[in-house]
Amino acid sequence: MNPRYSPGVFYFSRYQLIMKNLVFSLSLLIGVPLQAQIYQGSVQLGTSMSLDISLNTNADSVSIEFSGPSSGYYAVGFGATSMTNAYTIVVNANGTVAERKLGNHQGGNTLSSSISYNAVTASGTRTAYIDRARAGASGNHYTFSLNGGSINLIWAKGGTSFGNHGNSNRGFASINLVDQCNLPITTLATQNICQGDSVQVFGQWVSQPGIYYDSLSTPIGCDSIVQQSVQYTAPILNTLPSLSICQGDSVQIFGAWVSTATTLYDSLSTPAGCDSVVEQEVFVNATVSNTITATGLCAGDSVFYLNAWRTDTGAVVYNGVTTLGCDSIISGRVEYLPAVDTGSIWVAPFTDASVYIGLDTGATYYWFNCNTGAFVDTTMGTDTLNWGNDFLQAPDTGYYAAIIVKPGYCSDTSACYYFYMDVPEYDYGISLRPVPATTELYVSLENFGGPLSYEIIHINGKRVTVGVLKESQEFIDLSRYASGMYLLRLEDGRTMKFMKE
Repeated sequence: MNPRYSPGVFYFSRYQLIMKNLVFSLSLLIGVPLQAQIYQGSVQLGTSMSLDISLNTNADSVSIEFSGPSSGYYAVGFGATSMTNAYTIVVNANGTVAERKLGNHQGGNTLSSSISYNAVTASGTRTAYIDRARAGASGNHYTFSLNGGSINLIWAKGGTSFGNHGNSNRGFASINLVDQCNLPITTLATQNICQGDSVQVFGQWVSQPGIYYDSLSTPIGCDSIVQQSVQYTAPILNTLPSLSICQGDSVQIFGAWVSTATTLYDSLSTPAGCDSVVEQEVFVNATVSNTITATGLCAGDSVFYLNAWRTDTGAVVYNGVTTLGCDSIISGRVEYLPAVDTGSIWVAPFTDASVYIGLDTGATYYWFNCNTGAFVDTTMGTDTLNWGNDFLQAPDTGYYAAIIVKPGYCSDTSACYYFYMDVPEYDYGISLRPVPATTELYVSLENFGGPLSYEIIHINGKRVTVGVLKESQEFIDLSRYASGMYLLRLEDGRTMKFMKE
């Protein structure tokens, strides 16, 4: 190879890129220093000639080592497969080097020189060391590809003057320029530093995490990239389960007594020498104090209120414990409820019957027979347990009372009232069917002398309807009447009770 290159190995720093922060891999690749590409190849041309080529894409130059017999000229042409129109380098017998553009199987023309060279002769062999630009100086000069690869060659050798070489002193060949710089990036072991510390990388102190590069040079001029990753050893934050204390209590945290809500920290050291922070949060659960709605109490009764039966009125305080174990104070009151008005019953004096009505619209009246103790169904007028109406429609004359119930009041019982049902019935010559009636009432009259007006009155005294009987036998429609007891009264005074189901 070229003796101008020292056999010693020299390494030097060419690039140093400091990445302030870790970024995506694409960005990291962009930050990697560009590597010099050197393509080399060698070939033997016949038995006495050899060719070595080195292509440097960074310098955009080509170095050629071309050896042959010193007794005459020898030549090589590039990018050709015949002795026609090829760019050729000729090493003459006198040691000079020239560039030619061959003609059609003849010597062609000498080109303007685009090379520098040095020829050395030893032991019958002449070696020319040639340097030139990668790109041809003109259209007749050969241009080497940036990507190296295979190049077709023609070669020849002859006597002391440039001329016909003869059939036995020529040939064809090719040389393959192979990338010598496809070197992998050398990745050094990752350096870990604590936050706030620094480390020396490629001769410089760095305190930020990232990927750093340095570029060295191989003996043939290829770049060798060294990569160094610097990472933070993050401080460890260990959060302990929170603690809750009751108001007025205290707890010892990291050697100190704490009685208020706060977050405490303690700093330890990891095996790598970085901070290890322990966090402890303290909550204070306040004493619960609530006032609830007062409850009512009837005289002589008891009520379950704030976890106990209460028989007296006044303020009540209950001391309990919350689910968290802290005090829970609940205040309330027990108050007497007002009593219902047992006199809220009105006697309605009708001409032929009296009806007792409860006057308090917010109360419910439960009527019962004072003599038998049985509740009265005021809908049908019979003694049953179907109570709850606010008027009394008793079936018979007797004493009746009401149990009066009203929300927010103490229930009580009214006095027994005498209920007198005196309905004179002048029923001569009147026949009513069926009894009880359902949808129709059949009326039959004796001694009918012409149209006779009538009225139907509910037992509570309310007139329901009026009409005229035009025949001695007629039907009266009851389909729209409510169930109950009614009076049929004719204009001549005749009156008769009937029941509607």
